[in-house]
Amino acid sequence: MSKKTSHMLGLLEVIKSDDEQNANQQKSEPDSKKTVNPAVNLAMGVHEKRPKTIKEPVLQLEHDQVKIFKYHDRHNSSLDTERVAQLRKSIEADGQHIPGVVRRTNETTKDGRIIYELIVGRLRFEASRTVGFFKAFIKTLNDAEAAKLMFSENEDRNDILPFERWLSILPLVDDKVLTGKEIAEMIGWDAGNFARTMKARDAYDALGLAEKLVDVTKVKLNQLVRIGSLYKEDPQALSDAVEMIKANYPDRKNNLFLKSVISSVEGEEKPINKTTILNGSKLKVKRIGDKVTMTFEGLPRESSTDDIIAALKDVGGLM
Repeated sequence: MSKKTSHMLGLLEVIKSDDEQNANQQKSEPDSKKTVNPAVNLAMGVHEKRPKTIKEPVLQLEHDQVKIFKYHDRHNSSLDTERVAQLRKSIEADGQHIPGVVRRTNETTKDGRIIYELIVGRLRFEASRTVGFFKAFIKTLNDAEAAKLMFSENEDRNDILPFERWLSILPLVDDKVLTGKEIAEMIGWDAGNFARTMKARDAYDALGLAEKLVDVTKVKLNQLVRIGSLYKEDPQALSDAVEMIKANYPDRKNNLFLKSVISSVEGEEKPINKTTILNGSKLKVKRIGDKVTMTFEGLPRESSTDDIIAALKDVGGLM
């Protein structure tokens, strides 16, 4: 069975199990709790009895009725991307075809509307903000079940980068929602590699790396794992290197910051390269230690000055 088929069967199971639960709930609810307008019922979280051909009502939720799953696997830095922009255009033009999955909370908005926790569909949720409503199935789940459903829905996606995935795993491990073995199996990571990434946690926390690793699209997890290994060998050397890079190269962030720390500890000065397409030319910047060279293919225009400065900053070539 393919992953996509497995995913579709999982969603059908969500619909089937909750349909039975909703039917039982409707039998026990007095008529006084039902509102007249079915659209209002959906927004308020009240399920009307539907024809048998409709297995599961799709809630149409206003965005202030939705809070993000506390163990969500999307980092904010990965939400402002071209893919989200394209998805937003598609939803604006044709509507949201695939609902997300939410679970009900005990919270309400100031005007009494039920608040739901978003388990599946973060990108769809963000992309649908301009259309007024977010469509979602409702499912009754505990934290472990919600996390498993989230991982299952995401297994066919390769746009969640390893470092972004790693960040989402940490609170699940901390709160003992799932075991390391369960997590490794669900995300398709080798158990040994998973264990090595978890060892990098000590360095990540002790060195305050979250301050510098701010864009998950520009951080390679293998570099962080290397930092973790070096930290285990000599914590003080890593701490000194981090403070030195922060003090002397404050603009260095993400993978460039990790590479700089590693080079400092290992006594290596590896070249740092940056290629930038300018208006009418191409710029190549190379930095080795304190030596910076720039090569232009085609004459740069004065309007490209800001892009040239940005390229220098990217390689730590400006003080």
